[in-house]
This record gives sequence, structure tokens and C-alpha cells, in this order.
Amino acid sequence: MIASEKMVWALVVFALATGPGPVAEESGLAAFGELVVGEWQAEDSRHTFEWGVGRRVVRTKSYFKTEGTWELVSEGMWFWDDAEKTIRGVAVATGMPIELFEYHSRVQGDQVVHDLVAHGTMGGIYEERWRFADGEYRWALKDPTEGKEIMNGSYRRVDRGTPDGGP
Repeated sequence: MIASEKMVWALVVFALATGPGPVAEESGLAAFGELVVGEWQAEDSRHTFEWGVGRRVVRTKSYFKTEGTWELVSEGMWFWDDAEKTIRGVAVATGMPIELFEYHSRVQGDQVVHDLVAHGTMGGIYEERWRFADGEYRWALKDPTEGKEIMNGSYRRVDRGTPDGGP
């Protein structure tokens, strides 16, 4: 066996011995997923959150209702960043004043707190909070330097079996 082959085998043995890395339950992503996974709807917008591969990622899609039809406007994901010991997220959007969302998120009881860097015509640094209670979540977007609330709203949990079951 040549030296490079020995190195490859050593790396394989190391990878098998150390395992695949933190799963959602060990990382904090589980608490995030327990709050957000599902389908959420406001009057004219809808969000879906679902577990991805190995419960190591939460995938999301957002829709706006246009002329009675749900139109996909954003896709993203959250994952556990072991190096930073935080939940990170990224989403891209079309037809909005923000085209790229970069999140550093944490769960605090019944809410998710996001430090958000937004890119686009409404770009900037924000704090976004999602508070979950009684089958809905209320969100608020704040300017962290002034503490001023810029936007807010609420979404209720829905099922695909409802009359307006969405996408």
C-alpha cells in the first residue's frame, strides 16, 4: 500500500470512529424544528417548514397569493453550525425588496430570535422574533440600533386538508 492509500484509509477509519456529527437533537436545531415545522398562513402569504436530510436541516418555502393562486417567492434552509454553535439560515427571494436573508437564530422558550442580515433595496441589519402560542406565531422585525419595530404580523398553523390548502 502506498502512503496516499494509507492516508485515505486512516481518514475513513477516523470518520467511522467519530460518527456523522451532531444531529438535530444534540445541536439546538431540534427545538427550532419543534416550533416551526409545519404549514403557516396569513391572509395573503404562506410558509412551509419541513425537516430535511437526517433532521440536520429545516427547509422552507414561502408563497404569496396572487389572483387566487399561491406563487412561490422564497426558498431557504436552517442548519446547525457547529463551529459557531448557532442555528444559521439562508433564504433567497424574488419580487421582494429583500433578495437574500442571512440568519443567526436561537430558540428562547416559545420564540425564535433571529439576527438578520438582509440584502436588497431594504437591506440592512435587523432583529426578527417569532413568538409561538395557540397554533399561531406572531413575528416582529426591529431595527436593533434604535429598537424600533418596522413590521409585524401573524401566521396560523394550517393543514393541506383545509379548504384553502395551499401549495
